[in-house]
This record gives sequence, structure tokens and C-alpha cells, in this order.
Amino acid sequence: MILAGDEIKRLISSGKLSVDPLRSDTIRENGLDLRIGKEYAIYAYEGATIRPCDLAEGEARRHFRIVKDAEEIAIPPRNFVLLTTEEYVKMPEDVVGLANLRSTLARYGLVIPPTVVDAGFEGNITIEVVNESPNTIVLKPGLRFLHLILVRAEGSAKYLGVYLGQRGVTPPKGLRNEC
Repeated sequence: MILAGDEIKRLISSGKLSVDPLRSDTIRENGLDLRIGKEYAIYAYEGATIRPCDLAEGEARRHFRIVKDAEEIAIPPRNFVLLTTEEYVKMPEDVVGLANLRSTLARYGLVIPPTVVDAGFEGNITIEVVNESPNTIVLKPGLRFLHLILVRAEGSAKYLGVYLGQRGVTPPKGLRNEC
């Protein structure tokens, strides 16, 4: 069941869902609109060979350049950046978030892969934003970019993965222990 705005407000009022900062335009008809934070990550090198299965948990970071306090974020044509939300979100243990790019940004040629924010997750949300267009697209921190649809889960769960409590943009983990 998708949660409507009034149910989202109830979850926030009860303390089961937390969004910080919470702005007047964050709660929408059927989800949350989250803003671009001031950090982003982009591949540090072009033409490199990346083998996720050969990288230990923290080693993947070396392949990314992290920019802090950005005034603008330029996404090159047919490339991607990792963006983070300005908001720190604490999800209830019985609610899952389905992340979608705002349709206005999709009309410029931007897309995000299917992304689930797990029940019980907390942290800034890092999202891959892909520029499928032939043009460089420049975004600014503070822009509403991510629409998070909240769905009630049957039962409850607590996310305990490595991204729990992440602050700012978080590059991927290495997958050496999973391959």
C-alpha cells in the first residue's frame, strides 16, 4: 500500500519516520520530495577497468572523486554522478521507500536506476543519477530531485548493511567478499 501525504504526516508526528531538515514542500501527495545535498561523487578516471569483485569494502572509494560544498553539479553527457540527499532520513521498520527521479528532471534526459530504501534504514540517501542526453546537465544543491514513494511492508525489518547511518555521498562498497 502506497502511503498518502496524511499518513506520512502521522508517521512523522509519531516519530516513526524522521526527515531532517523537513521543509514545507517535502511531504507530497504520495511520497517525499528530497533535495540534492552539497556533496557528490564522480569517477576519478576515465577508461579505467573496475573489477568490483577484486575490491575490498573500502577500496572502491579510490575510483571516485568526492566534491564537497558544491555550488553546481555538472553531469557530463552519457555519464553519471552519485548524489546525496540534503535530508537525513530515518525509515520506520515497516515502511520501504521506492526512489524515483522527479519527472521534470527525467524530461531533460536524467534517469536513476531502480532504488529501494530499506525498512529501518537511516542516513542520507546516495543515488546514482545518469545523464542519458548528449548535453552536460548542471544541477544545484537544494533542488528537489528525488521522489520517495513510501510503501507499507508486511512485518518489520531493520536495515543493518554498511550504508546504515551514512552521511553525505557514499561511493559503492567493494564486493570481494560477495564474489
